[in-house]
Amino acid sequence: MASYDICLARVLELLAPLAKPGGVVAESSDLVGELGLSSIDVMEMIESIEDEFDISFPLNNLSTIRTAGELAADIARLSQ
Repeated sequence: MASYDICLARVLELLAPLAKPGGVVAESSDLVGELGLSSIDVMEMIESIEDEFDISFPLNNLSTIRTAGELAADIARLSQ
């Protein structure tokens, strides 16, 4: 079981190299709008997270995740 803080720290680490040049990655960062991630970027990151935390994201949940914080919250919830 991973805490929200651990999940958020890992999400921010994964997002940092994917963000637009000069983009600041924070808990409230919008994955697509603000950070400029493509759908492929998001899916690759989700695959990495699933492997690392030994979880599986339901596909219908992915459409509701907009920010790094929301992603971290889902990871924490799914890893319980």
